[in-house]
Amino acid sequence: MRLELAEHLVDALASFLSDEGIPALVTGIRDLDGSATAEPTTVEAHVPAERAPALLRALEHWLASLAQIEPAAGRVRITADTLPPLDWEAVFRRHHRPVAIGERLVVAPPWDVPAAPGREVLVIEPGMAFGTGQHETTRTCLEEIEEAVSGAAGAAVRSALDVGTGSGVLAAALARLGVPRVVALDVDPAALPLARANLVRNGASDVALLVGGVAALRARFDLVVANLLADALVAEADALTAAVAPRGRLIVSGVLDAQAAPVAQAFTGLRVTATRAAGPWRTLRLER
Repeated sequence: MRLELAEHLVDALASFLSDEGIPALVTGIRDLDGSATAEPTTVEAHVPAERAPALLRALEHWLASLAQIEPAAGRVRITADTLPPLDWEAVFRRHHRPVAIGERLVVAPPWDVPAAPGREVLVIEPGMAFGTGQHETTRTCLEEIEEAVSGAAGAAVRSALDVGTGSGVLAAALARLGVPRVVALDVDPAALPLARANLVRNGASDVALLVGGVAALRARFDLVVANLLADALVAEADALTAAVAPRGRLIVSGVLDAQAAPVAQAFTGLRVTATRAAGPWRTLRLER
């Protein structure tokens, strides 16, 4: 099954397919230098023939519901073909390549680790969790993290919290870039084994990996990073704000351009000091 769609819907669609137990491959990835390829954005899913009719009905119902709030969902093009047997692992690997981010980072899959003098190479097994550096939200979060922990101001970042850690890539970056105390949090316990494996692989085994919501921590951090969707950011705004230490910084991502203003307004007590744009996505930096 192949679905052609607006780029900002890719994560939501991949999440839907993941919930259905169907691994998805996203094409239209970026080259090592960060430039977009010329190929259209598509999501490809290998669906067993016996499951295809039910999945197609569920997918069409989900897209129709989503189209009520996001018109682009009504324009998703679905193509279903019967395919000969393929080496899907090889296909999967071809669509995950190293990505250079900012001035100090490279995110790479285990099967394609480049030599990158002067950069920290984060080796991330994609698995079922998001966070491989391919998507704009992950890249801009990593760029903001790099800026936050660099220079004289970076010396003040002694603790950091990664909310919704997924693959663990942001927590690994925080640790590798020198933050002494890093806590990674996710509400989905199924994400933790992959996150732990990625943290160990990247020499960040000291990161505290926890299951649960941010409100339960009752701790404050110099830097808080939350790469979530806009609805989740608004719902957790008070808890995220409470987790930011005096003179601390909050980085939020997963926000579309039209959602940036209402998301910012939800964080009373913090002010937006910078916005980083990539495609239709926005990453906000907020400070006390």
